[in-house]
Amino acid sequence: MKLAQLKCHLQLLFCSVSISFAEILIGGSYVYSSTLLTQLREPSSNIKLNIEQESWITSISMLLTPVGLIITGILADRIGRKKALQISFIPMILSWLTLTFANSYTTIMIGKILLGYPFGASSCMCLYFAEVFPAHLRALHAAGPTLFVGVGMMLECVLSMYFRWQTIAGVLSGLSVCGFVVLFWVPEPSKWLRSKGRDAEADKVDEWFDLERVDPGCAKSGGVNPSIEGGNLSSHASCWSLYAQPTVWKPTLITLTFFVCQHCSGVYVLMFYTADVLRDFRLPWDSVTIAVFIAAARVLGGLSFGMLHHIKRRTLLVVSGALMAASLAFIIAYITAFRNVEHPPYAGTLVIAFVAFMFFGLLGIVPLPWILSGEVFPIAISGAMNGYVQTFGYILWFLVVKMYPSLVLQFGIICVWSIFTIFCGLNILFAIFVMPETKGKSLDEILSYFEPEKKTKKLNYVP
Repeated sequence: MKLAQLKCHLQLLFCSVSISFAEILIGGSYVYSSTLLTQLREPSSNIKLNIEQESWITSISMLLTPVGLIITGILADRIGRKKALQISFIPMILSWLTLTFANSYTTIMIGKILLGYPFGASSCMCLYFAEVFPAHLRALHAAGPTLFVGVGMMLECVLSMYFRWQTIAGVLSGLSVCGFVVLFWVPEPSKWLRSKGRDAEADKVDEWFDLERVDPGCAKSGGVNPSIEGGNLSSHASCWSLYAQPTVWKPTLITLTFFVCQHCSGVYVLMFYTADVLRDFRLPWDSVTIAVFIAAARVLGGLSFGMLHHIKRRTLLVVSGALMAASLAFIIAYITAFRNVEHPPYAGTLVIAFVAFMFFGLLGIVPLPWILSGEVFPIAISGAMNGYVQTFGYILWFLVVKMYPSLVLQFGIICVWSIFTIFCGLNILFAIFVMPETKGKSLDEILSYFEPEKKTKKLNYVP
């Protein structure tokens, strides 16, 4: 029995790692822009860029992500979760190959544009984890994508110590091919197969996983009516009046506000412009070394977020916002106090502050908006609304990253990061006065935050 349980856990681990593997490449792409621009600024570089071109290279992938999010979502419903994710590796491979042989601004932009599509693959990962893993193991394995993003950032930072940006792109293209190939051994969720009438294939998947070995209360999905389990919502989805309900427009405003507070906190700016930020703040250490520490902070922060799953999300957001604001406030105060000092004392404390800023961001501000957007909408339109608000999040991500260099040039580094500090503090107010607590609550309980219980039950009723 113990050997059978071990086998089941290993199979689940294999699927979890294979499905999450794309996040290593995505995490590497976050830091890659910083490495790319740093090396292109060297006197020996054959490609010369101005500030406007640099900002486009850094941000263009985010602008294309909503396209990937929409296409991947459609493919996930039509051809399967695993296959849709596998297809997203194709533009990723082409992107890294283009960057490997890039010799001009135009070819670099083509590579970065192609890289925007795979960013939308995270929607497939969420669906796969929800449909395959038992409830008591789901949270553990679903933490994999967040963790793998940090691993990818660390990998890229280490590679940048020894290799040029073209070589790094070549390594990442090879890893993309590996991720594409490994998925051939990952099965589609049996729930999706049954919803398409492919019961024989679903039975084989259930037999392969043998989840009753690790969860005796987990009945095989063969006798489940997929139309009931998934919710037969076609009659509701076509009813546009649902979008005018308080249980739709209120959580929409809340999640959109949350994304504004998140992106204006500066956490993604630090990921994409690591070298530039460290240079502008005159940090005493090598920027690549500090980037490794920041990536490690993201990994540890992701692990800590998973370990703190029993704590209320409002509490996590308050702690995250407060400590991020404190870290940035210290940095601003230090730079202001020693603005005219050539060699300020204890400059290493700035490194600690930036590392702490990233670590505390992973405790709440970074993961929670994406999680919240999937929890607060009625079943009838949750898929569509989740896509809409996440698309807004990626567009806002693009705008902040694109505008950052110009804002620093116009207003100065202290002014811009002071604004980021203010938004970190606004996350605290958002958590206390606006954000609904979703930890451990059913959908009916969450929706009752926006509307009386009777109307909430009516909205989620499936005949």
